[in-house]
Amino acid sequence: MNVTLTYILSQILVGIYYLIYSWTFHLKDSNKILIVGIIATIISSISYVLLNAYTGMAMCFVAIIRNLLFTKDKKNTLNLTLIFILTLIVSVFTFDSYFCLFNIIATLIYTYALWQKNTKTYKLLGIIVNGLMIIYDIYIKSVLGVIMISIAFISSIIGFIKENIKENEITVEK
Repeated sequence: MNVTLTYILSQILVGIYYLIYSWTFHLKDSNKILIVGIIATIISSISYVLLNAYTGMAMCFVAIIRNLLFTKDKKNTLNLTLIFILTLIVSVFTFDSYFCLFNIIATLIYTYALWQKNTKTYKLLGIIVNGLMIIYDIYIKSVLGVIMISIAFISSIIGFIKENIKENEITVEK
């Protein structure tokens, strides 16, 4: 792995992306999660281009469309189906290794997590998505990506636990 200026820039963008992404696991409003996700995903797509990780870049393209659609009409099952189909179509053109499947599956799971209304489910599925993305980042040799997604992984676990504790406190008080 050559440490070039391009690689360093990609890693800076990866760091910014994961800080913003980790924050989404602490938001309660699903539309805010989508809007913040668009900003983070634009940054991520640029870092993937710099890393020549075209499946990652393609999944970012799908994610931006997904977030825009879901912001307007999250409950629409047709939107969910269209995003799943778009994900699979785009995957065909960018697939270059079985490791790309980790990113593709993560995108499909994360799409479902965002589509449904329950933020508790979002946070639980985020744990799985982050685990898959750790493997993809190892494959594309994004050192900071591996470090940051590991932090996001821990953040998603904490967000999930915090929500469960709060939910149990409310249940006990009633």
